[in-house]
Amino acid sequence: MRRILFALGLGTLAALAGRPTTARAQAQAQRAEVMATINGFLRGLKTKDTVLMAQHLDTLTRMTLLRPSPNGTRVVVLRGSEFIKVATNPNQPPLDEPIRNPVVQIDGDLAAVWAEYQVRRDGKVTHCGYDSFQLARLGGKWKILNVTDSFRQTGCGEPWP
Repeated sequence: MRRILFALGLGTLAALAGRPTTARAQAQAQRAEVMATINGFLRGLKTKDTVLMAQHLDTLTRMTLLRPSPNGTRVVVLRGSEFIKVATNPNQPPLDEPIRNPVVQIDGDLAAVWAEYQVRRDGKVTHCGYDSFQLARLGGKWKILNVTDSFRQTGCGEPWP
């Protein structure tokens, strides 16, 4: 009897040991998919590729930008299509907005990413802050639903590698 219980115990332990690895691998794959969507959008921003940017947004996407004003924080809301038009203006240099230290949270078809950013024009940091991305898995693909950012022009440091 002890042998049977011992054998069952090893089998159970082996099965349990496999589950976290599978769950961990699935979580890492989902995280990579979410970040690929964000990085694809930011690559489009840097290259002024409107098609690349748009493919990572939902038709209802909003950009909620928190900006300083003499009376405190001003909230600017743009539809995704409006943001793309402003960001790809041919009369301005492209925006390079790398992010770092992303914190990714996923539950089912909802994801949120909090990350530090810098905006650079012509290689010089113009401002920085934090981006808060909200995404949904729609039709099997992650799409950005909203981006909210903070904004400061001091304490941004040198351009990141």
